[in-house]
Amino acid sequence: MSGFWSKIMEKISRFLVWAIGNHPGKLIGTSVGFFLGLLVVTLGFWRTLVLFLFVVVGFVLGKSQDDHENITAWIERILSKY
Repeated sequence: MSGFWSKIMEKISRFLVWAIGNHPGKLIGTSVGFFLGLLVVTLGFWRTLVLFLFVVVGFVLGKSQDDHENITAWIERILSKY
């Protein structure tokens, strides 16, 4: 039985390597859509929206830390475009 599962995992990993190499946007978009769909079904729309907002805020704070940039300067630069 373990040989069966190892063959399945090998085929899945080969497919993922091929998909990332040839169609990265489709793979990422499909994965994100699937994940968000699961969140909406399990948590509900509003809880998923709040979770998404926390993820965005965490990303912005982490990006400012990685770039050694002041968060207010980054926000002003983004908002000045609009």
